[in-house]
Amino acid sequence: MITDLLTIVIPCKNEENYIGQVLSHISDQHKLIDCRIIIADANSTDNTLQIIDEYKSMLNIEVIEGGPVSVGRNNGAKLVTTPYILFLDADVRFFNRCAVFDAVKCMEEKNLDLITLSPKNYGTDWRASLLFYLFGLFNKVMTKFTPFAVGAFFLTRRSKFEELGGFPNKCDTAEDYILSKQYDPKKFMIVDHYFGQDERRFNKLSYLGMLRYMIINFVNRNNLQHFEKANVEYWD
Repeated sequence: MITDLLTIVIPCKNEENYIGQVLSHISDQHKLIDCRIIIADANSTDNTLQIIDEYKSMLNIEVIEGGPVSVGRNNGAKLVTTPYILFLDADVRFFNRCAVFDAVKCMEEKNLDLITLSPKNYGTDWRASLLFYLFGLFNKVMTKFTPFAVGAFFLTRRSKFEELGGFPNKCDTAEDYILSKQYDPKKFMIVDHYFGQDERRFNKLSYLGMLRYMIINFVNRNNLQHFEKANVEYWD
């Protein structure tokens, strides 16, 4: 039973426009209807918690105290007892009902420690679609050298996650990359499914700003102090 293997952890703050969709998509996923879902809420002031309450009758949801994204994820992970943890972002959607099931099955059969999917835009801006596509291609090329499981879909073996100390709490950005690159490339895989996000992050920073942000992070990929001093407010 996948519910005996997997717990889902979602950090969030003021996600009233998204949280209902991700929970709806989880409920539609093959054999996930009874899966434990831990939502680490960072003091939402909008209708996020009310929307979550509406789904508690159909899903196994527990809301806990969150904080900065790494803190929220780590707080949720401390409560997990299953072999695997799936970290999702609140704005994620799925295009295939078996995406999560297939990822967990692959983790089991191939004895992996870390799995992600490729990103795909469900919004309307073609520029976001292109950049998601190019990132997916780049990540597949880099897979053999540097594992990178995007925090929006970060499926990990719990024992390995705990061994590595979880997400770095001091980093406000690129926390998913910093943790990912500590995994053995031979124990990492990008499964042939997509997770969806829209263009809201590009709208926040602008497309040129996002491109600049990604290039600077790539140049400093081995400089932990850069990410600790980045001063990026994830929830703004």
